[in-house]
Amino acid sequence: KNVMWDSDVDFDLAAFHALVRALKRTLRQLVEASLAHVLLQDLSKVKILPAGFMSATPIKDQYPSTPAELPTFMLPRACMGILVKFFLEYQGKDLETFKTDVTKRFPCCVQPIDDLQLAFTFWGDVRRCVDTVADTLGAEDLSEDMRKASEILQKQRQRLNL
Repeated sequence: KNVMWDSDVDFDLAAFHALVRALKRTLRQLVEASLAHVLLQDLSKVKILPAGFMSATPIKDQYPSTPAELPTFMLPRACMGILVKFFLEYQGKDLETFKTDVTKRFPCCVQPIDDLQLAFTFWGDVRRCVDTVADTLGAEDLSEDMRKASEILQKQRQRLNL
């Protein structure tokens, strides 16, 4: 359903979304380039790749509509940022109440809890990458900021048992 955006714009969220898009695009290109490098050196290795290994469709029921074996990092829409912001600011008492409230607030989200879990996994992977390269690239401040943000995220996850 196409509907014009008729709400206030959260510029912090828009800026964060732009950074996530750039990061995911870069990661996808890095994975694809690395795979191409390996395959160009020995094309026979293509036989060991599983069927549909680069499929990026979100339907999990059947091949070729299975999630990717390799990280294809499909470019996100801003929806996950809005959902994560709702989660971080949520003041309800428990997970069941949160599930009810998130479904009411975002009726277009088919599986908001699963999507949040995927976002948490992505955050953990990005944080691990930043921590790995922080010393050599001089990104200690970014690593520390991400550590603090992870603490906030973890507190909310524990509070809601998610």
